[in-house]
Amino acid sequence: MGPLKATSNAATRRCRRTIQLSAFILLASVNGLANADAWIPAAGHGKVKPVIRWYESDRAFSPTEYGTQTYPSSSHVTEIQLKVTGNHGLGRGWALQYDLRAAKVRKAKKHNTYNSSGLEDQTVGLAYGLRQTQSFADAVAFNVVFPTGSTSSNPQLGVGEYAIEPDYQMGITHRYNNHHRLTVGLTVGPRIFLDGGATQLRTTLGIGTNVSPKFSIYGSVFYVHTGSGYSPPNASSTNLVNTSEIYNLLRLGVAMQYRLSKNIRPVLGYEVDVAGRDIHAGHRIVLGLSWRY
Repeated sequence: MGPLKATSNAATRRCRRTIQLSAFILLASVNGLANADAWIPAAGHGKVKPVIRWYESDRAFSPTEYGTQTYPSSSHVTEIQLKVTGNHGLGRGWALQYDLRAAKVRKAKKHNTYNSSGLEDQTVGLAYGLRQTQSFADAVAFNVVFPTGSTSSNPQLGVGEYAIEPDYQMGITHRYNNHHRLTVGLTVGPRIFLDGGATQLRTTLGIGTNVSPKFSIYGSVFYVHTGSGYSPPNASSTNLVNTSEIYNLLRLGVAMQYRLSKNIRPVLGYEVDVAGRDIHAGHRIVLGLSWRY
């Protein structure tokens, strides 16, 4: 990243955007978003959600302090990512869950442009349902992050290290009149890199409701915090793999879902990085499809 020249107008706009999106998230949700993980599907049933995500960033957060202030980055990064998430019921309270990714990444600097494409790191795990009622469910999960993304490409497509994720998942649904239902979901847990490197605490919150028989809206909050004891890497560090484990980030998102049929629902969303440390500050558009079977 180049010289850190603060731009107060950009900071003001970003703070205003944070307040607006935070207020929206308190009101927004989607039917079925939050309970995709906590409610374990019956054996042979499940949900798959392929999405295309367009990401862009030409700014970065401070490498030393967590906050909303951003600075011009030395590179303009764009990414087109195919992401497939889902779960599949195995029976007896168990479900297979997965997060599979591939991407094409472009990093443009002042005099050079770098491109890479291929698989990114993949996450696969098992979830076990604890309490499973119509209005409340929780589950525990154990995921493994496989380092299938290249670390020799520029830009990198992966971290280069195995990681494990023991998660707790919770979902609540409440019908507040004859036509509308509020759904809340929470997933929280650490990502532990097995090379002895950083440990991240990762939290995802989703809140939403249907606004008509066909349309639903939702909001999401994603936060990741690298554990204490890990200082930001200095500019002379050559360990590019391990430094990519070390960052803090707060991302907010909004989306709309349309009920095309009983089991098929297209999704359109927008996500923005509103606070962080030692990571690019960007935004993305999400277009996908949710299919229950």
